[in-house]
Amino acid sequence: MESGIDAGLLILRVVVGGVMMFHGTQKLLGWWGGEGLNGTAAFFDRQGFRPPKVMAAIAGCIETIGGALFGAGLFVSIAAVLLVSTLVNVVILHARNGLDRKKNGFEYELVLLAAVAGIALTGPGAYALDPLFRVDVAKYFTHLVGVDTSIAWGAIMILAGAAGGIVVASTRRRKA
Repeated sequence: MESGIDAGLLILRVVVGGVMMFHGTQKLLGWWGGEGLNGTAAFFDRQGFRPPKVMAAIAGCIETIGGALFGAGLFVSIAAVLLVSTLVNVVILHARNGLDRKKNGFEYELVLLAAVAGIALTGPGAYALDPLFRVDVAKYFTHLVGVDTSIAWGAIMILAGAAGGIVVASTRRRKA
């Protein structure tokens, strides 16, 4: 049973990490038909993010690096904070449009957010680099305090990411 769970976690991590890297490289490099940094900065400017080019570069780097780490299962706690932050910001950006993707809603980002949050709570699984390099922070704290802290650690990572996304969203200049 464990190997099935680990295989499922691997599939989720690789697909979500790959999708996030895809979006990040579209923003940064214009790959896969993306607008590149200048086009993304123009979009960020229209959405009220300041300074738009810096914010576009940060978003692209977070999505690319966070996606790569998440997919590889390396420093998953850090990757989860980065990706949750980005996805919460995007959900907030699209919230006024409702859930429906056809109306520029946030259904797609919500599914990615749920997958990242789920992995943050469960851990990356056995088929990840975290266990190989022994960088599982939740296990370290569990050993230190003698109580399983993995769910608490995952919840802290989700809340930290959500707080970051809310802070970024709250700094947008809204048009009158």
